[in-house]
Amino acid sequence: MTGFALGRVSMASLVVLGLSWFNGARAGDSLVESKLSACLSEKVVLGGVNSCGKVWKLGAGQARVDKDGSVNVELTGLVLNDTSVGEFNGTPDGVDAVAIALVCDRKVAAQTEPVTLSQKGNATVNAKLTVPKDCASPMVLVRERYEGKIGGWLASTSTAGK
Repeated sequence: MTGFALGRVSMASLVVLGLSWFNGARAGDSLVESKLSACLSEKVVLGGVNSCGKVWKLGAGQARVDKDGSVNVELTGLVLNDTSVGEFNGTPDGVDAVAIALVCDRKVAAQTEPVTLSQKGNATVNAKLTVPKDCASPMVLVRERYEGKIGGWLASTSTAGK
């Protein structure tokens, strides 16, 4: 291999390593990494948490929880998709914040503090959770804060009930 080619390979390796370090993640560090899906129906209990009381939609959503407890969730357009709510359809109505719950072994194992949900249904959650040593069947729930209380889930990494 020529010195020029070797230099290019080394530089490319440094860029890849740098990006991995910058993102704070290495292959295998992720406990959950998945797209989120909105709650489409009532009476779907996930992790012991009741589902939404109305139909919701989600423009885009991604969740990641690393084994070290680092949480990153991006939500865009999490709003009601239910004509029964009249003028509030297409808004989060009274939901002013969301909390991210990590479900292990079919129950909530850890949960973030609530983060503001914009009137367009957008939120970014960057937090740290204490992850149980053994977390079987992990999934993420996006839970509503309505009238000051954490309630049902509005989106999840599971496709249950969909």
